Amino acid sequence: MDYYKIILGGRGSEVYPFELNEEQYESLLDGNVETDGLNYDDICQILNVESYFDCINETIMGPYTEEFYMRVEDLNGVILYETEGVNYDKCSYRELYNENKKYLFIEDYCKGQHIVYDIPLEEEFNISKLKFKIADISERIEIVEGISYEGQDFEIYKGYGTTDSKGLYYILKKEYKND
Repeated sequence: MDYYKIILGGRGSEVYPFELNEEQYESLLDGNVETDGLNYDDICQILNVESYFDCINETIMGPYTEEFYMRVEDLNGVILYETEGVNYDKCSYRELYNENKKYLFIEDYCKGQHIVYDIPLEEEFNISKLKFKIADISERIEIVEGISYEGQDFEIYKGYGTTDSKGLYYILKKEYKND
């Protein structure tokens, strides 16, 4: 059995989705949260949390599909495969937070190695057996959140690499009305 390191990196983000009630939505909208009109403490107070890390919804981390690279290495660190960009024919999609609700998406924009897998394989690594998992967040943000290999998920072998935060972005999602 051989182990392979698969690194997913590039520019991306960790997204903290907060479901909002009407009062929270209006406070964030009136405070111009999307254009940095509110500071961290003000936003936390409106959300009734001590920190963004207190988000009760699933957070998503990974590189953006358009700013993505992948590198596959053997145990000795020899690069076996390297690519930039996602092969969209080799992807599965998961839609998140598309329901008719109000949200604040806090995007911690970062660069680096987002996700690192150390997977055991009985055979030599074959790129044609790899698929990317894409999270489509409210039809606004696409993030490569993982991989599968020959239909098998390797979540128990998934870790997080090192990234550097480059700043926070705030995106309000409004409910849509059925006409």
